[in-house]
Amino acid sequence: MHHIFTRSPQLLLQAFLAISLTVGCASPPANYSEYEDSTAPVYGPYRLIKLPIQKGVTILNPIQIALSPSGDLFGANQSGEIYTLIDSDGDGVEDEARLFADLNELGLRSPAGLEFRGDSVYVGTSSEIRIFLDRNKDGKSDTSWTFFDKIPVSEHPYEWSSALNFGPDGWLYFVLTTDSWNPGASPDSLGLRGSMVKVSPDGTSFDIVATGIRSVHGMDFNADRDLFFADNKGGGNATEELNILQVGQFYGHNPRKYEGKFDVAVPPVFSLEHELAPSGLEFNSLENDFGGSAGSLFVAFYGPSERWNRGGVARVTIQKTSVGYEYKELPVVDIPKLSDLTFGKDGSLYLAQHGISDYWYNPTEVKTGGFYKLIHDPSREGKHLTKREIKEESFPEASLEKGRELFALRACSACHSIDGETDLIGPNLNGVGREFSQEELLEEINAPSNRIKASMIATKITLNDGKVLLGRVVYSDADQISIMLVGNHTVQVKKSDIEKTEEELKSLMYENLLAGLSPSEIQDLLNYLSSL
Repeated sequence: MHHIFTRSPQLLLQAFLAISLTVGCASPPANYSEYEDSTAPVYGPYRLIKLPIQKGVTILNPIQIALSPSGDLFGANQSGEIYTLIDSDGDGVEDEARLFADLNELGLRSPAGLEFRGDSVYVGTSSEIRIFLDRNKDGKSDTSWTFFDKIPVSEHPYEWSSALNFGPDGWLYFVLTTDSWNPGASPDSLGLRGSMVKVSPDGTSFDIVATGIRSVHGMDFNADRDLFFADNKGGGNATEELNILQVGQFYGHNPRKYEGKFDVAVPPVFSLEHELAPSGLEFNSLENDFGGSAGSLFVAFYGPSERWNRGGVARVTIQKTSVGYEYKELPVVDIPKLSDLTFGKDGSLYLAQHGISDYWYNPTEVKTGGFYKLIHDPSREGKHLTKREIKEESFPEASLEKGRELFALRACSACHSIDGETDLIGPNLNGVGREFSQEELLEEINAPSNRIKASMIATKITLNDGKVLLGRVVYSDADQISIMLVGNHTVQVKKSDIEKTEEELKSLMYENLLAGLSPSEIQDLLNYLSSL
């Protein structure tokens, strides 16, 4: 549910519905226990149930969930199906997914944005934002048309139109994810990639409102009309960022694209630490208590890429002061691979679990992912977890010194910086000890190709003269590609000199880096990494 500030009759009706539908929850019905998931840690007076969607559309890697002005829950699969979630037997638990529209029929893909204006459903895809409408009220779209199509399109799977949100000015705000790591990036003469854009209500004009954005999947306006958005760590972003929109400003990612246009980058207002990869976010309404969280910002986290079964939800309390905002992050629930969240008409929090996929977020199983409902249960007040148990570790200085030496001797420092700023061919390891356990770190070192972040995937460039370059793409535009080779040397290659480019799903990190080390030496190296 998004906040509405205009005064047109239609939007006033939406605001009334939004307020009237977000009331405090009573104790959940007893039959909810049949679907309750007691395995996930819950940090508040809530009960978690997994929706038993067994009818209708097959739930396959859900990427979106949103509440319409009329109180209907809409979901979207990564595979392209848009559907409503229905409680077909009236027991308070949604159990059916009814098809509303299928992007595959239109040759569209990646429904990474979902927003509403009256009866119109706006869907952001890889190539356009399209409006769907159910004119005959049978629950399925019978009309659709293009709302915005000025998108530089390539076949790269991460180039999404995401985080759709109508602003107080009535314009539709959204983000076009970066193309900085895409060797086949399309010409972008308007500079739209890596930007936040807003489109007029009639779709005839647009403005770029911010640049230097990496990968934003959620944004929302608060009651003071400030637009908050979360950007993912990497590519110049030192942390998982929470930002406030400052119109016309640069937010730090891919500075080469905006060379000479900005002197400084706007820093994040807060760094999110509950988990990695923030996805959907939404403000709870001021009228919905939901365990004392009225007005708080809720953030879903996907977790560290495809390999690790992690993720969760945090809420951020945002207190306005005379000098700005003060922030505090609190855990809500730990569930892996969350892609989005929204508040339902009964005030409960619904969660979309994307589930396991490949590097490109394509399904890897017959059925994976699903939906959860987090219900406020007053009977759990005072009986719930309040904070995550974080193991505080203190490592012997001698062990850290040995680990530091091994980090240099094993050439780790040749590819990985630890300062949080320097961009080498491998990921910056600042804070890695907070993000990964030692077991996870060991698996990353021993099997580096099992999980590769999208921005770290190797690219092999074959030139017209037969020369082959292997490295990581750090910048790409219509004319050239900048590729960082092993040794952290970056070269610029004209696209006219390239015969072909191929992405290599094999890590640039050397294998068997720990060969010859004793168990105690391996432990020293892990201790050092954990201390960063």
